[in-house]
Amino acid sequence: MLETPIHPRDLPLFSDDLDRLEKVLDTICRDRGIDTRGLQAERLGALIIQLYRQGVKDDAKLLALARAYF
Repeated sequence: MLETPIHPRDLPLFSDDLDRLEKVLDTICRDRGIDTRGLQAERLGALIIQLYRQGVKDDAKLLALARAYF
């Protein structure tokens, strides 16, 4: 039997997770005037997912960190 550790970043994102992350993304895009279908939004979305997978689960913290990095 393989005994490899499972990291949170390796777990799948479920629809509830994606809904939360989409709201964070939409909020920042709206505040910054970013087209939600553009490359900037894609990069921002990837950042938000990365933060979430690293353990940032609070929406307010996700907003603050994503705004700070982007």
